[in-house]
Amino acid sequence: MHNQTKWNIAVVRFAGFASNLSLSPDEDDVSEYHDIIKLFEDAHGQDLSRFRIAPDQVKPDADSATMASRSSWQTRYPKKNLVEFTYFRGQIRALMDYLMAVLGGRLC
Repeated sequence: MHNQTKWNIAVVRFAGFASNLSLSPDEDDVSEYHDIIKLFEDAHGQDLSRFRIAPDQVKPDADSATMASRSSWQTRYPKKNLVEFTYFRGQIRALMDYLMAVLGGRLC
């Protein structure tokens, strides 16, 4: 069953998310993307888990624990868990292609 209101919310969130995709997607981006997938699933009643980011693709970034300054005091930023951009973009593109195919070329 198709819930048009939920579907419209999912489409708007997905469009904004895809157009502002970071070149260094991290675990927060993955969480937001998974929330969007959940909206589509709730709106259309289909399992879209194959478009989710696999847990083994979210890895610690070795370079993110860098020093903020070279002065006598130094601040460390916490390490982030990142996803390879090409893989993440590929999953987003695959979801977009799937949604376009299901809807006959239109998302709204």
